[in-house]
Amino acid sequence: MAEMWFYLLVALLPVAAYSGFRFGRKSAERKLHRQTAGLSRQYFDGLNYLLDEQPDRAIDTFVKMLEVDSETAETYLALGNMYRKRGEVDLAIRSHQVLIARPSLDSKTRKKALLELGLDYMAAGLFDRAESIFKDLIQESRHKATSLRQLMQIYQQTKDWSNAVTVAEQLQTVDNKDHAAEIANFYCELAQQQVSQNHVKAAFQSLKRAINIDSKCVRANMIRGELSIQEGQYKQALKYYRELVKFNPEFVSEVLEAIKSCYEKLNDLKGYKSFLRNTLPYSVSVSVVLAYADLLREEEGEAKAAQFISDQLEQKPSLKGLLSLIDIQMSQIGSAARSSLEVLHRIIQRSFDSKPTYRCSHCGFSGKTLFWQCPSCKYWGAVKPIVGLEGE
Repeated sequence: MAEMWFYLLVALLPVAAYSGFRFGRKSAERKLHRQTAGLSRQYFDGLNYLLDEQPDRAIDTFVKMLEVDSETAETYLALGNMYRKRGEVDLAIRSHQVLIARPSLDSKTRKKALLELGLDYMAAGLFDRAESIFKDLIQESRHKATSLRQLMQIYQQTKDWSNAVTVAEQLQTVDNKDHAAEIANFYCELAQQQVSQNHVKAAFQSLKRAINIDSKCVRANMIRGELSIQEGQYKQALKYYRELVKFNPEFVSEVLEAIKSCYEKLNDLKGYKSFLRNTLPYSVSVSVVLAYADLLREEEGEAKAAQFISDQLEQKPSLKGLLSLIDIQMSQIGSAARSSLEVLHRIIQRSFDSKPTYRCSHCGFSGKTLFWQCPSCKYWGAVKPIVGLEGE
């Protein structure tokens, strides 16, 4: 705490010096002495209030002391920002409101103070007030990108996905950054809202827009597949799933059961086997290996399935695959040897169960749940299944 106040003192010292200089240029020597003496008293009174943790009285004192212009207003803005960062949002709001109310404040500084006030309202959860400010500020080129980003945050918080899409598309033209993943996921969120309202046709349209924005959008194809299955359109569902696997092979484990179900509904076991065989060469998922091994076990026996898994593990080592191989081996050997394999199986199973299943490619956050927006860094579409020895 003491260190923070020290830095604030350092920040405010130039204000006193600058204000004294301005008064000196405008006044005679006798008047200068009187004015700067009064200024110094107010200045140190304000600092004392800050040190005594009486922020309300400090704000009042500095308002009376500072001649609000483009120089002194910067320090006053810093005071409000400091309160917001400390979590004292009510004081930050008051500081910026007082500054905006000064009639002598120039337009440029007033816009900047409005931006800070909008951030104060965001921190306080007063999204309607913040929205009103940022909507006005998007007309200002200087603050347009920041205001659009804040509006996008507001609409995500309030789950207003239609407006989130609109604002994100505007932002993409302003900051020249790629927001395709965000926009596509906003359309997916909108589609899920529409599904909950029984507007399935509108949901498909939203998902199509998501794909138009981001052709590799996993989530859009996953939802389209689910909706098609619900409508009994199994061939259409498979089309969406194949598109998903083509662009995002690491996600095949997420839809493999649904794909199998579709082929079963179509009474097309050969089609399912062909899909697995064609997917194996480029798939990074051991789930495809194990699914194909299950078919081999039914058609050619456990020995053939075990040999297939063993060959695949040479190329793609995986604890999950090893567990499956041990399961097959235990069914083929006597009880004496089986107990040793059971111990090994339990040890590997505990190790595998303790590992995360998904990881964010942006910040490294990991867990057992697939989040479309990373809970840590808030990036959309960055969380993916873990592949390799300890994952898929």
